[in-house]
Amino acid sequence: MSRGSIHEQANSIRVGFAVAFFVVLAPAASSAADLAAGELLADKWCAECHGVRGGRLGPNLAAPTFPELAAEPSITAYSLRALLRAPHETMPQITFTPDEMEDIVGYIISLKLHH
Repeated sequence: MSRGSIHEQANSIRVGFAVAFFVVLAPAASSAADLAAGELLADKWCAECHGVRGGRLGPNLAAPTFPELAAEPSITAYSLRALLRAPHETMPQITFTPDEMEDIVGYIISLKLHH
């Protein structure tokens, strides 16, 4: 192999890593959830039925608390987004903006650490 082709391969690898970094990590950095905003959304839209904080039951005892939801192994940010977008008989249809969705999902997921 010539010295030029080794440098070309090294440069191609560097470019590949840079692209991978921006494709994978940049969206995560720009879509960081605002947990305080998520908690406010939970108070506004969810607390009528759900306990939205640890140690508090909601008015509807059949509705799981947010810490209980967060503790479920099957609950991930992805599954919560799907759950919140899908209509449910027992839940009002709430349409969150993309930022609001990230905030409330981030808030619920943050409760995994505290439960």
